Amino acid sequence: MAEQSQKILPHDDPQELAPGLWTVTGSLPFPVKRVMTIVKLPDGSLLLHSVIAMSEAGMAKLDALGKPSIILVPHGGHRLDATFYKQRYPEARVVAPAAARAKIEEVVKVDATAEEALPPLGVRLHAVDGFKNGELAYELDTAGGKVLIMSDAVANRDPVPGFRGWLMAGVAGGPKNRRLSVPRIVRMIMLGDKKTARASIEKLAAIPDVKVLTVAHGRPVTDGVSAALREAASGL
Repeated sequence: MAEQSQKILPHDDPQELAPGLWTVTGSLPFPVKRVMTIVKLPDGSLLLHSVIAMSEAGMAKLDALGKPSIILVPHGGHRLDATFYKQRYPEARVVAPAAARAKIEEVVKVDATAEEALPPLGVRLHAVDGFKNGELAYELDTAGGKVLIMSDAVANRDPVPGFRGWLMAGVAGGPKNRRLSVPRIVRMIMLGDKKTARASIEKLAAIPDVKVLTVAHGRPVTDGVSAALREAASGL
């Protein structure tokens, strides 16, 4: 059982996007929403990407979906609740990209790199080059079709009401005439080489038959995933 001293921020319940695929949307201390992706693996256990600590009621609903076996921390900026999950599910493995391992291990021990642990589970890894945070994209086959999971390289704006939300939207940027974009704050902080980043996103857009794309910030894309990714690349 996880220690409950950690502050639980507002969140919704797991929302099913397709058979074997769910998301949870939660809050942060500043007006940006974050998203946890939950995938049922072939053995019935759960892979959790970019975890969000939930209330006991929320955690009970997660437990009803299956037993978490992989806590996938996408990079050092998404390690906030990783310790909460490791405490609650000590048998689950904390997994992270090799390039982000050292930063994540400042707060929680990484049991294996994504490159080591995920391909044997049927997860196909794609480099997201051109960004400084070391994140990867993850392609999985689920009962509802192929899903692509990304972190911060692209975002789908999910407006937060009020003045603080308006102010953060101005700072963070995000899609206006495009469904997806590389947010302004990501370009400022995480973007290393624009040309390389554009090519990386274009390669992801070329993956065939992706039914759903989830991102760490904003709504999932459930139709026209390739076109949405090409729109994001075109903005760089």
